Amino acid sequence: MHISHKCFTLILLLCLSCNVTAAPVYSNGLGQKPYMGWSSWSLEATSYPGYGGMNWLTAEHVKEQSDTLHKTLQKYGYNYINMDSGWHGGFDEYGRPIWDAKKFPGGISEVAQHVHRNGQKLGIYWIPGISGDIYDKNCPILGTPYHIQDIVAVPEMPANGWGFNRKIDFSKPGAQEYISSIAELFASWGVDFLKFDGVVPGSHHDNTVDTRPDVAAWSKALKRTGRKIWFELSWRLEQNYAAFWREHANGWRIEGDVESYTSKLTAWDQIGWRFAMSHKWANEAGPGKGWNDLDSVIVGNGEMDGITPDERRTMMTLWAIACSPLYIGDDLTKLDDYGMDLLTNKEVIAVDQAGRPARALSLDNMQVWFSKAADGSTVVALFNLDSINDADITAKWSDIGLKGSVKVRDLWSHTELGSFTESFTARLAPHACRLLRIK
Repeated sequence: MHISHKCFTLILLLCLSCNVTAAPVYSNGLGQKPYMGWSSWSLEATSYPGYGGMNWLTAEHVKEQSDTLHKTLQKYGYNYINMDSGWHGGFDEYGRPIWDAKKFPGGISEVAQHVHRNGQKLGIYWIPGISGDIYDKNCPILGTPYHIQDIVAVPEMPANGWGFNRKIDFSKPGAQEYISSIAELFASWGVDFLKFDGVVPGSHHDNTVDTRPDVAAWSKALKRTGRKIWFELSWRLEQNYAAFWREHANGWRIEGDVESYTSKLTAWDQIGWRFAMSHKWANEAGPGKGWNDLDSVIVGNGEMDGITPDERRTMMTLWAIACSPLYIGDDLTKLDDYGMDLLTNKEVIAVDQAGRPARALSLDNMQVWFSKAADGSTVVALFNLDSINDADITAKWSDIGLKGSVKVRDLWSHTELGSFTESFTARLAPHACRLLRIK
């Protein structure tokens, strides 16, 4: 059956206007807007001189990033300081994680207090399953007559998307209590955010492992702490289970890692493939639903980022129109002027925080994206994803539900461009973009 371009546009507009949620959503008093802040993983994952490896993550470095965020970016809405993998140093007598005492000599609570004094929130990282260490010790589960070996799945099976740890059987007594004991511990340290990684279905796994019971258990446990703890799932989750992710979390990664795992923080190839996935997931996110997470935004450290100035702006633009959480992967102590301009543009941040994910009219190299704003205006992004040639990218008003003469404002330059009838065209270099608000 042939569907005309105008019919396709009408269907797309109707989809964007729908606000139907087919399943319950996670309710913990958080998540009305995508969160903003900083995460440690990009600096742990690079081999750039002076960085790299989990040894980079220390209390001293976390406090330094927190202090810098407080001085520079916090007034623009960035307020989460998230520690990724690398803080963990073993287990206590109840099989609960403890910190690495060499890297965190004062403990996680001491770091949390520092972050909280700066008016920020502290994030931490964990994964599904039972470590071999505590399985062998068969630790007792706090407040119960059960032990770790009582809650492990039989026959033994992997617990997460990487295939390690032992899977927990949540039909067994003591399983939920064990997760709750860790959640209470995190809450007692002052944790405000949990990244739960290696979640399956997803994570490029063959889906023989299913961590949805772990997600449900953690969702329940975090809410029971009485502390508002943002729950973020990772990585590259399966969209077929979007209703489940919405029911149990505030946000979820929809793609693989943005890091290039080289001497640079990222690369264009790590960014380019996110356009199609952002379009595909757009209807799954929004206020009262949760947020599609594109991973760290890496636009602030210039040469260290590994991408061109045009690509840095395009990255920030895609994250903003997708309403992804904006958490910075750069070293905040070394932000250049251009990076500061990208990260502090209030009009661009407002697009992200409005929580109305955009969709593309097509997914070729010359892309036009749009979303309808609450005030009746339309946000439009133009992208040239070709790696070699300049291109004219045209947004036709008829394609995005507009007609006649409209006023166009450039959000990056804060410039009124004038009135345009029927369309707007921009000449863009390879990997460049424009971000407009149309009234």
